[in-house]
This record gives sequence, C-alpha cells and structure tokens, in this order.
Amino acid sequence: MSEEEINRILDFTSCVQETYEKDTIVIEEGEACDTIGFVLDGTLTIQQYGRSGDALTINVFRHGDCFGAPLLFTSRAKYPFTLVTTTKSTVFFIPFTQMKHMLEESRTFNLNYLTFLSNHIFVLKNKIKILAHNDVRSRLMIYFSKEMELAGDAKFKMRHKKTEIGEIIKVTRPSVSRELSNMERDGLISIKGSEVTILAPEDFIL
Repeated sequence: MSEEEINRILDFTSCVQETYEKDTIVIEEGEACDTIGFVLDGTLTIQQYGRSGDALTINVFRHGDCFGAPLLFTSRAKYPFTLVTTTKSTVFFIPFTQMKHMLEESRTFNLNYLTFLSNHIFVLKNKIKILAHNDVRSRLMIYFSKEMELAGDAKFKMRHKKTEIGEIIKVTRPSVSRELSNMERDGLISIKGSEVTILAPEDFIL
C-alpha cells in the first residue's frame, strides 16, 4: 500500500503516537479497546495471567506488527490480554472510527486487514498446538515449523531470543538451550549464531 494512498484515507490528526520505556504495561487485560496499535519501534509481548499469577506469553510484537485489530467489530471491545514492553518501544494508535473509514475507502487496505486476521488465527492455533505437548522437543519442533513456514525456507534467522522462545513455548530458558543442543546432536537442526537450518524438515510435521 503506497504512502500516497495512506495519506489520502487516514486522518493523522486523530491518531496518537506514544513511546514507552522497557517493562511498561501498555495495555491491561480487561481494558476498553477503541484503537489499533501499530508498533513503530521496540518489542512488546502479549501476556495472559493464570490463577497462580504465572504469565503466559501469547505473542511477541516488533516493528510493523499491530494489536487490537481482531476487536474492531466487536461490541464493548475489551483487551483479552496484557501487553508489556520488553524494550523501549514506540506505538502509533489509530482509532476504530478511522480504521473503519480506511476499510471502506481502500480495497487494498481491506485485503491487508483480512490477511492479518487470518494470520492472527494461525498464531492462536499454533499456541494451542504447542501447549498440547508436554515435552520440550515437540514444542520446539512446532515452534520451528512455524518459523520455517514464515521464512519459506528450511534455513532462516531466528526472530526470537532463547528467553522469548521459552516464554512462547512455556518452558525455561535453560530447557530451551539444552534441547536445542540435543536437537543439534541428533541431526535435526544446525545453529550458527542466529541462523537456523532445519536438517530434517519432514520430522517437524507434528
């Protein structure tokens, strides 16, 4: 979508840009939602808390990602998650009224929005699939199968740090490091710096 078209359909005066320091709660679960946030810089994580107080990381957002979009057409929209910055971050908020106007005015924007929603459903489905397995290796294999699909290649650069991977698959960082070493030893993957090569892609279909 061109910058010219965005300028044509978006009223920037109705939008707000906010910068948050690291470890800042941007959104709290249950808070009313009337905007969609676009990450311009930094890293944020979506978290949900269980009765025990443990936080489950649902997703990690970086530059170009957005949150709140699935709530656009819900009545009495409220965030079902808590959003926390893991680095200093900048977010650009577009009101729901403006988003609806943009969807009406631009077919391209409409298609992009529907694509985002489809990807969002895939992320949630993948998270459920990960948590259905109790062993670390299976969870890592599901995680890597998603990353491989996103990259379109068996060789790709890791988008998440080991701590973030641990949060995504709900295991500790040492468990992630240990199992990655085991997977390398067993000839499933090769890791050089931040670059991962899946050596046996057929084994990653769970």
